[in-house]
Amino acid sequence: MSKKAKILSLLCCGLLFAAPAAMAKTQTIEATGVYQMGENDTIASAKENARKDAMRNAAEKAGVYVRSYSKTKNLKLTDDQVEVISIQTMQIKDCTYTQDFVNNTLVIHAAIKASVDDNDFQKRIDANNQIQNLQSQLAEEKEKNREAVNKKMRDTGNDPYANLLAETELKRLQKNPSSISVVRSNLEDFVDQRNGIVPADIYGRIALLDLMGTANQASFEQDLQKAIDTDPKDPFYYTLWALYKESLYDHYGAEAMADQALRLDGRHWPAYYVRSIAKGFRGSTRKAMADCDTAIKRGGKNYSYVLAYRARLQRVFAGRHDFVDFESDDHDDTINATINGFYRDFAQLKRKIKK
Repeated sequence: MSKKAKILSLLCCGLLFAAPAAMAKTQTIEATGVYQMGENDTIASAKENARKDAMRNAAEKAGVYVRSYSKTKNLKLTDDQVEVISIQTMQIKDCTYTQDFVNNTLVIHAAIKASVDDNDFQKRIDANNQIQNLQSQLAEEKEKNREAVNKKMRDTGNDPYANLLAETELKRLQKNPSSISVVRSNLEDFVDQRNGIVPADIYGRIALLDLMGTANQASFEQDLQKAIDTDPKDPFYYTLWALYKESLYDHYGAEAMADQALRLDGRHWPAYYVRSIAKGFRGSTRKAMADCDTAIKRGGKNYSYVLAYRARLQRVFAGRHDFVDFESDDHDDTINATINGFYRDFAQLKRKIKK
């Protein structure tokens, strides 16, 4: 055999051995879930619960792949990071249902097929490494004029590290709405690394996460007060306090805090919007519509949750002397949509109201 033929033979063998590795980018996962129907369950809800159970089991299997992949790459991931990456990279391809009776109770079984992609693992891990690199840079920064540099950043509200972290964590939350506790923990770690010297926006975001999650009243008030202490002239934080008051059905307390925001900036449309919610749900519909229209005119027209609340007001105020009641879920839906919207649009809202 000639030398050239030997080389071609070796290349062919190499390609044959390399092919499985190249093809082994996507892993298939099969998992099952089960749900026993209760008296108030429908077939549809029972199927959904069985599907969720199957997805939880699939996510656990996906976690095995993530851990195995990270070990081969000599990477160190925490349990929370493995869980988040597993959920985010898992794609559901198929789901079938069967049912049987156990002790005269209908039991729904769900069988799903899902896939996880090694390349997607790497993208998530790269994002995690970006945060770790950011943390390393922050540690180095502590050693050189940390107090002076951080104070300047806090006073000007321009902190590129804080902005990058806020943007990264927002994307994490949008891809996985159940990651509130992870996002909040990452922001709190950033605060700890800076010894509490961070822009007011970081404290404001943590306070909103308190409202989105299960944090208690004391946690929200403590976090929001830090935002106010850091930037006492910013009306947005008083608006957040008004939103919190309204979430507790304290309509008059919410109006008072919105008024305080408007004393700082009479054109601050989010304060008009939240004050409109408080007035609307305490029965002053005509004044609520006036405030909501002012909010829309001054900038709120581009935000869906503002327009959705305006539509609710229009439904309640049927005519000059003709009012109907809000529906039972109108209040909580409005508050939850506003909390999530304010967090998502935090940067845009701040740019519009910053003096």
